[in-house]
Amino acid sequence: MRLRVAFLGLALIIVGAGIALFVTLYLIKTPPAVTAATTNNSVEGLPVVNVTLTTVGAAGTGPHPNWVAYLNDNGDPSTYIHAPANSVIHMTINQQDSASGLRNEYFGLVRGTVDNSMKVNGKTMQAIDPTTAAHTFTIPDLGVSVPLLGVTSDQQGNPPQNVVEFDFKVPGPGLYRWQCFVPCGAGTLYGNGGPMQTLGYMAGELVVS
Repeated sequence: MRLRVAFLGLALIIVGAGIALFVTLYLIKTPPAVTAATTNNSVEGLPVVNVTLTTVGAAGTGPHPNWVAYLNDNGDPSTYIHAPANSVIHMTINQQDSASGLRNEYFGLVRGTVDNSMKVNGKTMQAIDPTTAAHTFTIPDLGVSVPLLGVTSDQQGNPPQNVVEFDFKVPGPGLYRWQCFVPCGAGTLYGNGGPMQTLGYMAGELVVS
């Protein structure tokens, strides 16, 4: 009887440890933050900081290696950005995913950036054909939204990519959620599940302090 109780107790401990490990690794784990790099530049009297991200069709690592994702400089899925208050973020996104297309053509417009424009491979643009969008970088609370042009099979490079650059102003301290508005969560209802609603993949947070 005592042996049975001991085995039961051990089993409960193992199950409890497994649940704790699952919660730690998958439910409350925070992806690594991308900290904006300071520069000596300024725009309209505000200091400029640099942030670089890469979008890929499959993360290749982490709990969901097959999910579409934004990656940091180390190649890890990451959508947590830290930036100083009252600054201008110069964002560079190395866009390496093919087009999925937008359901809402409005998101094909560049909005909320300096001059309401972006540069794609060095060319200034204010909009793209909605059918050619792979992702968007959108911060609703700041009115910022930038469509990311999808790569095509005839592009050169290994891997092929479109380099998207834009500047936007960051206000006082706060937490600002951002996400992609291209329904790119393959295998989920209407493409809006999975990576689309998961921090660290296609949804993120901009922490301003």
